[in-house]
Amino acid sequence: MSVGDIDTRQLKLICLHTMRHSLRSGSGLVYFLLAMFFGLFVANAVISPFELMVSQSGGAGPAEVEQGVIQFARPIVEWAIAGGNVGPGTTAWVEFLLNGRPALLSAIFFILLFGTPLLIPFGGFNQTSGDIGNRGLRYLLLRTERANIYYGRLLANIILAVAVQILVIATIALYLGLKVRIYDGMAITTWSLQGLFALSILTLPYVAVCAWISASNDSPMTSLFVASAVIGGVLLAAFLAQLKWDGGHWIGWLLPWGVQKQLFRPELSIVVLTGGACLLYTVVFAWLGARKFRTRDV
Repeated sequence: MSVGDIDTRQLKLICLHTMRHSLRSGSGLVYFLLAMFFGLFVANAVISPFELMVSQSGGAGPAEVEQGVIQFARPIVEWAIAGGNVGPGTTAWVEFLLNGRPALLSAIFFILLFGTPLLIPFGGFNQTSGDIGNRGLRYLLLRTERANIYYGRLLANIILAVAVQILVIATIALYLGLKVRIYDGMAITTWSLQGLFALSILTLPYVAVCAWISASNDSPMTSLFVASAVIGGVLLAAFLAQLKWDGGHWIGWLLPWGVQKQLFRPELSIVVLTGGACLLYTVVFAWLGARKFRTRDV
């Protein structure tokens, strides 16, 4: 199985069928509800204390409100960037996120940046494992190639995951613009688009990891457990290792955990390079999954 085996017409048909099936199935709905709940819960957890602070401040002016927002969001951003230990190399980055961009959105985006990968397995765990287990792919393989099945389902899961990100960010941006009203509409729109780009490009490698794991198992529940353990385990291992020695954070580079926060750097070149790194992760994991799917008995 190789990319050369792909038939674009069949790839499209499989992708569309997988999307429709995912929206009707329990796993697709569970992922949609979990992702929406998590995104809106994070937004509420960040925005509600600020709204309470504003209501208790009386007739505070715009300058006081803005400084209150920055002070409220600062601990979240500093922890996400440098574990709270902000040094000379990260001070400008923090100030860019808090003063140069809508601070509340920056805080929300960084929480979503670390939480979204942990939700991806709930939507991508059963790309091929269920059909491998019940031998259903044998009938489908009479009409198409394995490459069309594997990449078609991978593409469908990516589209659905990105669609959920669009819905979550659009809801948060609209609430900030229409209800909170402390930021200019253009500033919210611009920063929301970059946040959408960051979360969307980050989604790709984690969906590809799930595709690889799904192709390696014949049980959907096993696939879900392994994918969740791998994605969350790499982050936990990097965190624990960093407590023991300075170079422990490199473990996070086994997955995009080690680079993903760079998607919110002020330097466009670093953002582009980080996006390229996420695409490279995606290609590697997708290839590993395709190789496994090609060689295993289905």
